[in-house]
Amino acid sequence: MCGLVGYAGQFLPGLVARMNGGQANRGPDGEGVFEDPAADLALGHVRLAILDLSSAAAQPMHSADGRFVLVFNGEIYNFQGLRRDLIARGHGFGSTGDTEVLLHGLVAHGAAFVERLNGIFAFALWDRRDRELLIARDPLGVKPLYYAEPNPGTLLFGSEIKSLLQHPGLSREPDFVALQQHLGYCHASDGRTALRSVKRLLPGCLLRWRKGRALDVQRYWPNPFGRTPLRDRPSELIELRRQLHTATRRQMVADVPVGMFLSGGLDSSLITALAAREANAKFDCFTVAYSSADNRLDRAGEDLPHARDLAQRLGLPLHEIVIEPKVADLWPELVWHLDEPLADPAAIACYLICRLAREQGVKVLLSGQGADELFCGYPRYQVLHATAGLDRLPLAPRRLIARLTRALPGAREGRFGSMLRRVRRVLAELGEPAATRFLNLCASTPQAEISRVWSPAVRDALGTETFRDDCVRHIAETGLTGLSALQERDLAIYLPNHNLNYTDKMSMAVGIEARVPLLDLDLVERVTRYPYPWLLGRDTKVLLREAARGLVPDAIIDRPKAGFGAPYRKWLRYDLADMWHEVTSESAVKGRGWFDYKALQDARARSQSGQDDLYMLQWAVLTMELWARRFID
Repeated sequence: MCGLVGYAGQFLPGLVARMNGGQANRGPDGEGVFEDPAADLALGHVRLAILDLSSAAAQPMHSADGRFVLVFNGEIYNFQGLRRDLIARGHGFGSTGDTEVLLHGLVAHGAAFVERLNGIFAFALWDRRDRELLIARDPLGVKPLYYAEPNPGTLLFGSEIKSLLQHPGLSREPDFVALQQHLGYCHASDGRTALRSVKRLLPGCLLRWRKGRALDVQRYWPNPFGRTPLRDRPSELIELRRQLHTATRRQMVADVPVGMFLSGGLDSSLITALAAREANAKFDCFTVAYSSADNRLDRAGEDLPHARDLAQRLGLPLHEIVIEPKVADLWPELVWHLDEPLADPAAIACYLICRLAREQGVKVLLSGQGADELFCGYPRYQVLHATAGLDRLPLAPRRLIARLTRALPGAREGRFGSMLRRVRRVLAELGEPAATRFLNLCASTPQAEISRVWSPAVRDALGTETFRDDCVRHIAETGLTGLSALQERDLAIYLPNHNLNYTDKMSMAVGIEARVPLLDLDLVERVTRYPYPWLLGRDTKVLLREAARGLVPDAIIDRPKAGFGAPYRKWLRYDLADMWHEVTSESAVKGRGWFDYKALQDARARSQSGQDDLYMLQWAVLTMELWARRFID
């Protein structure tokens, strides 16, 4: 787990070292540079040593004949089997880790070797003879990879955007379509980033560069949906349990201490319970909590008692950290690490857990992320399932209900206020078709409220574009329909651009590698063939809950989803009032030119009064201004 950078097409002395410095936090255990001025190319690498801690695994790594040079970020979980196959073909190894296996495999099989990898990765391979650069990203986008063309024929790439910004010619012009998506979804869609000049290489894709040719981007991992559904439920339940065990076991392989994110929810509890069954398994668990006083407005479910209970049952140490309002002072620093105005307060909790783990000597954390996308665990899936029958009703009464719903209060404190907020959110979407209803439920703020706070200049620039449109186009391009189309959207866009994105950035900010066993490639390719009733019914994640019986206490399996985040509503209403007023002062708003000052103040007033729940919009606006100060100004 490391950071990689590079450029091709125009040699600039010292640039790759500055790019390395832009993401030095990703590699506290070493750094390396390869420069080929004659080929106008340079590669850089900063190292977080996880497998083979010796210098034999340092990067950039060269093939024995010197033809190929590799920089690699991530882990190849099936590297031991691949290594055995390569040894049988006559390859010799000087290290024990996965980097050299990747290099030998690419030398032996070319780009087709990528299809054999089960892991989380981004890499760049330079062929010095043919002067071709090959770049790839893992199928689910667990590891980030950004690229840009600052001028025709020049390519920049790296694990973080801030490294690319070391190039003096790279434009910092914002992409307002992406920024609107950040206000709606907290993340940009598809290959967009908040900067027009910077793109993300999509998950499961290869990029080839040769001087004088256009960039060639191809998808090597086929869409896993749309295949023949599985039918034998009893045997598939057995197979699911086997694959869960296998994925957890192979993702515990490391030459450094491994620990667990343990929230107390089903997913992290299941991974922790499976890991505890491994022979000689000894590891620490880490969790986060906040006081009941801070939770009076957000009303999130309480995870801590469940995490404590499971850790005690399994005999595992549980390290707890309490989020307090003052930790929001971290947010400007974390926005720098995030690279993008990713407005999810859960990033704060993730960072604090990773920092605590690093202080305890842990360098790898296993997470339960990915199960909600893969097994349909989010409330929006349950809402879609529960309201499917309403699509047969005439539009007029559905739209009337949606309009009347606006009279319900949106941000009252206490349990009843929380229930009203959820009811209002669901009923407000009844007038929309199923796919639009789902995409709106994915959003934290309605489009009408977002359009209201933009300045006239930005509204004109956006025209009729909404935060949904890229997702609508993406779904249409897949050719999928029904539940599969929506699942694929979450796996292809939401997961890599949001959850996996902030987890990678927050963990690497403190030198931690985060792994996701529930996104094991073999598991993903199996579960995406599950028929609808194996995923959704009276509960979400139907078959996963069955697989967890006997491993995890029923109290955890049967509890409602609690979510993972922070009490941002309470913080914004009370503790961060001064920060909000400074960031959205009339002079600051007019100086930036992106927002309408009066509309922002109205959104806050309506939230403070309890009339509307526009706190996530406020958090996103605050995040966007902090991001602009670091990356634009």
